[in-house]
Amino acid sequence: MVPMGLRDRLINKMTPEGGISVDEALALMAKGSVMCDVRGLNEYEAGHVPGSRLVDVKALAENVMDAVYEGDPFAEPDKPILLICDTGLRSGHAVKLVEAQGMKAEFVHGGLIAWKEAGQFLLPGPPRTKR
Repeated sequence: MVPMGLRDRLINKMTPEGGISVDEALALMAKGSVMCDVRGLNEYEAGHVPGSRLVDVKALAENVMDAVYEGDPFAEPDKPILLICDTGLRSGHAVKLVEAQGMKAEFVHGGLIAWKEAGQFLLPGPPRTKR
């Protein structure tokens, strides 16, 4: 285990309490929950969780259904929306935006850093387009 540096300590201090583990996120994805990446486009294109959707936080604050599901006829809004960023900081705060609109949400504690540390891979490339 690598000793925790100043950056890691600051991130841990600033990241909201809670969140779910990578294994819990994978289990929820297998049951139909949508993984939403709340980072910027360039960050997403550099590497993202397979199957995740790039979601703009401003759009999320305005209308979760439109931002996440984009009119998807197979959307399952009763399932928790999963949120991820690099560390859990941005996604942890985005949970509050989703919950303020009456929907369930979880963030991956530790974000993509935890995702990679758990042995999961990231896919490079652009977001998928609407069908």
